This record gives sequence, structure tokens and C-alpha cells, in this order.
Amino acid sequence: MCGSTDNQNKIGDEQMEFYSNLTKQYADIFSQQQGIVTALTSAFLPILQAGPSQTGFSQSQETAMRTQNTENVATDYAQAQRATSQILAARGGGNTMLPSSVNSQILANNANAAAATRAQGENAITQANYQQGYQNWGTAANVLGSTAQLINPNSYSGQATGAGTAASTTQNQIAAANFAPWGAVTGAAGAILGGKVGTSLLNKIPGMGT
Repeated sequence: MCGSTDNQNKIGDEQMEFYSNLTKQYADIFSQQQGIVTALTSAFLPILQAGPSQTGFSQSQETAMRTQNTENVATDYAQAQRATSQILAARGGGNTMLPSSVNSQILANNANAAAATRAQGENAITQANYQQGYQNWGTAANVLGSTAQLINPNSYSGQATGAGTAASTTQNQIAAANFAPWGAVTGAAGAILGGKVGTSLLNKIPGMGT
């Protein structure tokens, strides 16, 4: 009596096992992806919501940069004042004296130049701060946009569905092959019952025999 072959049964078992492993793997990967999405959303969503006009430096970064700017200007100013004072003191071999008002004006020019330099530095820091904020906002938009691919399970579910379809097809083929011999037996039995046995029964009925 024929039926499904050993090879068919083996392939069917392997396909079922593959389908089972694939669905489990899909569940694990999807869970891991949700964790990644949650972490990325938590980190980048506030930046995206702040908009493109936000600042980008942390408070400690900004403070350090402004402090450094102030110290650099102060150092340059002190050096300029010392150099200017020495030049004024040595002017004309020390015998030519400028009015004190002129000396004060020259020294004041150094202070004004230092103040202007400091202001330029502060402005540059402010501009860089907003530029960094704009870059951070763009990065957040890109990162959160790409997480949509992690949320979408279609690639994995499609593979699982394909594996399930293949396994189902093979199992149906095996079932059909296993049922075929019994169908033949049933058909033969029906033919027998409908033939000799049926005729015998009819002959025993008065008026029905030949």
C-alpha cells in the first residue's frame, strides 16, 4: 500500500521546524527592536520637539567656552597694557612726557579693543551654539525617521508567512498521499458491494431476482 515517502515526511518535518524556529526568532528580534526604538525615541524625541532654533551645547560646555574666551581676552589685554605702558614710559628716552590725558586715552583704547574682542568671542560662541542645535535637530529627525523601519515587522512576518505556507503545502501533500490508498480501498469496496454482494441481496428479494 503506497503513501507519503520518507523523503516527503522528512521535508515536511524540516519545514515545520523551520517555520517554528522562524516565528520564535521573529518574536525575539521584534522585541529587541522595540527596546531600541524606545531608547532612541527617549533620547531624540525631546531634541526634535525643541525645533530647529534650539541651542546645541550643554550648559557645562557653554560655560567652559565662555570662561575660556574671557580668560584669553583678559590675558591678551594685560599683555597689551603692559606693552603700551612700557612704550609710553620709554617714549623719547624717557625725557618726553605725554599729557596724562593722552596716556589714559591710549590705555583706554586697549581696554576698548579687549572688550570688543571679548564680545566677538561671545557672539561666535552663541552662533556656534545655535548651529550645533540645528545639527542636533536634523540628526534627531533622521534617527527617528529611520526607526520606522525597525517598527515595521513586514520583512520578518513575510518570511514567517512564506515558511508557514510552504510547510502547510507539504503537509497537505503528505495527507493526500496517505489518504490515497484508503480512497482506493474504499472505492474497491464500494464496487464490490455494488456488484456481486448487491446482486446477491437483490436475488433474495421476491420479484427482484433475475
